Amino acid sequence: MTTPTREILEKALKSDVKLQAAAKQIANELSGGAYNISDLAEQLGFALTSTDTEQRVAGTNLLSAVLNALPADLLNSKQLEFLTTFYTDRLRDHHNVMPAIIEGMNALVRMKELPPASVTLLLQAFFQYTTCQSQTRGDRTKIFNILKYLTLHFQPELVKMSGDFLYGLINSIDGERDPRNLDIIFSFMPEFISQYPLLHLAEEMFEIFACYFPIDFNPSKQDPEAITRDALAEKLTNCLVASEQFAEWTVALAVEKLDSELLVAKLDSIELLHQAALKFSPSALEPHFDQIWQALKAETFPGSDNADVLRNALKALAELLKSASKVPSISHNYQSIVLGVVLTHLTDFHQRLFHPATAIALMCVSGDASFAGDKILDTFQLKLKESELSLESDEQRIRFYHIISQVYKLAALRDSLLQLDKGIVLPLQDDVIAALRLCEREDFDVKKQDLELQRSALGVLCECAPVLSEAQRALVYKALVQLISHPDIDLNFTALTVSLGALQPVELQSNFIDVCMRNFEIFSEFIKRKIYANLLPLMPQMAFTQRILDLVMTQVFSATSAEPVRLLALEALNSLLDQEDQHFIVDLQQQSNLLHKLIVLAQQTAQLPEASLELIASALSRIMQQLPLSEQSAIVSEYLPGLQLQLEAHLYVAKGLLGYLHKDISMDDHFERLLEDLTKLSLSSDNEELRGIAHHLLCSLVNKMDNNKSNRDQVKHITDKLKAALKAGDERAVDLLAWIAKGLVVAGFEEAADIVGDLSELLEHPTLCTAAALAFDIIAAEYPELDLPVVKFLYKQKFFHTIMNKLGSKLGSYSEHHMKAFIYVLKATPHSVIKLNIKQLAPLLFKTLDAHKDSHSLCIVLQICESFVQQQDAYFQTHLGHLIPSCIELAKRKTDLNMQVRIGALQLLYDITKYPTYVLLPHKQDVTLALASTLDDPKRLVRNTAVKTSNAWFLVGAPGGED
Repeated sequence: MTTPTREILEKALKSDVKLQAAAKQIANELSGGAYNISDLAEQLGFALTSTDTEQRVAGTNLLSAVLNALPADLLNSKQLEFLTTFYTDRLRDHHNVMPAIIEGMNALVRMKELPPASVTLLLQAFFQYTTCQSQTRGDRTKIFNILKYLTLHFQPELVKMSGDFLYGLINSIDGERDPRNLDIIFSFMPEFISQYPLLHLAEEMFEIFACYFPIDFNPSKQDPEAITRDALAEKLTNCLVASEQFAEWTVALAVEKLDSELLVAKLDSIELLHQAALKFSPSALEPHFDQIWQALKAETFPGSDNADVLRNALKALAELLKSASKVPSISHNYQSIVLGVVLTHLTDFHQRLFHPATAIALMCVSGDASFAGDKILDTFQLKLKESELSLESDEQRIRFYHIISQVYKLAALRDSLLQLDKGIVLPLQDDVIAALRLCEREDFDVKKQDLELQRSALGVLCECAPVLSEAQRALVYKALVQLISHPDIDLNFTALTVSLGALQPVELQSNFIDVCMRNFEIFSEFIKRKIYANLLPLMPQMAFTQRILDLVMTQVFSATSAEPVRLLALEALNSLLDQEDQHFIVDLQQQSNLLHKLIVLAQQTAQLPEASLELIASALSRIMQQLPLSEQSAIVSEYLPGLQLQLEAHLYVAKGLLGYLHKDISMDDHFERLLEDLTKLSLSSDNEELRGIAHHLLCSLVNKMDNNKSNRDQVKHITDKLKAALKAGDERAVDLLAWIAKGLVVAGFEEAADIVGDLSELLEHPTLCTAAALAFDIIAAEYPELDLPVVKFLYKQKFFHTIMNKLGSKLGSYSEHHMKAFIYVLKATPHSVIKLNIKQLAPLLFKTLDAHKDSHSLCIVLQICESFVQQQDAYFQTHLGHLIPSCIELAKRKTDLNMQVRIGALQLLYDITKYPTYVLLPHKQDVTLALASTLDDPKRLVRNTAVKTSNAWFLVGAPGGED
């Protein structure tokens, strides 16, 4: 195959579409080896060398399009040298040819065999014969992408060009204003600046970027992929700190712009200083620290009115001090300058500068913890020496202790706690311990003390535990024993005991734990509860695990334990099981057979109160959930046959064993008996607690049952039995039927539809209609404590459509109970499903709002309407004339409806104000007048919502508001 003829090429040059098609065809032929690029250039010579500018443009466009379509590895180095020569010569051509040349250069530099020398020739010619900023925006984008590619792949060649490349690059960037191009520049230049020598052009390079700081740019709202101002500002900041040679100019720029009144300029300047602290070495910034500190001090001391400025300024200061800590001499110089300003203001909490001084002091500690910590703690220690401890309220000490605890905490985070001067910290800790021990004084009256000083002291001791001396720890143990055995004081010091336990387990055991256990029997319930609360967190520490476990087990299972004591121990056991992991619980069960002991305790202890039985069931459930499936199955087989569910204790044991039983464990052998016994209990018992347990167990059982004929027959038998009870007018049968239906609905059993149909028919029953309506609430509501692991995909949608088939066609003529039942179903129906059926459902919603009867239904309907109004739904927009008066009427009813209805109605009225102004204006006057009475509602929360809503309606159509 020969090269394209002149006739073919001339036709291709007549339009862009033909040119692109020809370029693809030629590229395919070149890739196939039909001819080479030099043959094409020769054949195209008539256009490339034409005296007609337009023809030269078209010819160059075709050649560049061909290069773009070629694989990057097709052309060899000689061919690329030839093309380089052509394009460097063409750079002197007419400016109309430049877009085509730039397009060709963009393809040329990406060729894999391009000789490095060709890069130098291209750049020299480009910088000599043309300027970037004289090109169109799109061509400049290509140029910057070319420069970006070259800086990443041809570093040695660019370094050899020395100042020529830097100067050309600076000139190319200078004056660029397009955000997209700036985004490209700011993205690749930080790496370039950090890797290339800037020679004598460092300041010129910095000034190229400094002129853009701070970024003043608002992206177009119509552009979904618009570059944000913040993203551009972040990239510009990276450019300004890319080289340490920029340090002097960066600081001067940041300090200058920080003095601006514009918030965005302040925030960008502070962030620039923060990044400078991260990127520049301490030695580079040290000559400018005084300048930086004076600028930041103006924003932090006493502090800016803007919280963002204050927070970011403190963050920048902290980073400067942290970076300086790598060089002790520089760090101590910085710290001395800053602390010299703030320390004098730390000793009087009444001063206006106390809080800003505290914030800055803590930043100093975060930078150089040992140096700053010693200075700050010494200041407090000297001040505390001047004031004596007393039982009077000591606000100063409390404030000081809070700061001291933070100093210790920051020092620990910086691994500098042990480096603090003992001559300072020990006297300070003595003062803290003395404050804690004030409660040991005979004249200490807990009713007159707020204990805030003791809480603050405990906070300090928790943080400084590793540096307490042995004598100080002994005093702390005495104080803790006094606190835990005090009949009226209830302070939480678990963090301190955990810390001391990890550091000094033997001491804590002998001086605190043993004392608590030795006297445990004689302590009151209040003190025993405190002991459990402080000992249980020590369980993970091996030194104490067995001792604490023995205490809990003894109190739970001892035959002589009084019931209130056992109740406390059971609460502790449940807390223990909740906080420990699976391995601990499994080991505990294997070693002590805890589950068997709990079952025996429940079954054989006479007259256990329901609270204790509930805790036993909770503990059994927690253990069962952690055991392997094989052990769960074995336990059920061992204990379930002996349970008599008519007995209260046995029912609670069943709740613990079966409540969260894994769904893969078959219950077929016990299913019939459990259904019969639980149904009998539910229908015969007057105890609502026991009936509730039976309902939950039945619901969970039918949800997890194997889908076989035998099980389905058993369920049908029970439902038939319940239907018989319904004929006798038994409301309890309605509840039980609802719970069985719930388990079946969630699991997706077909039998659920029949039960739902029976409940629908009961809505017309003269005596059971109310219970039937509430049954739908049971089916639809979420119960976090109920275990329903088998969940059918889209079961809520299926339930909704089942109800629609039963009731939907006659909703308009149905009674109040039908409406209630349907509203309860809608509460659980996904928004998307309601939206698909909104034309059928909206009349029901509006009718419920107009009825003004049932608060629960009204709350549900208001929430549904709100979900649509918040999205500015078009259907609701057309019915605002109905919705607004209904909400106003609900909001004004202060006696017969509860507070939540009024709040919901007012919130809906507020959300309606988001609709377009022209829709709202006809209603504005009526609404604002009607809302006046709601401002005097007896409930504060209602008044708050009324004020918000009234203001929103008042501003509808106001100048500056949204259209």
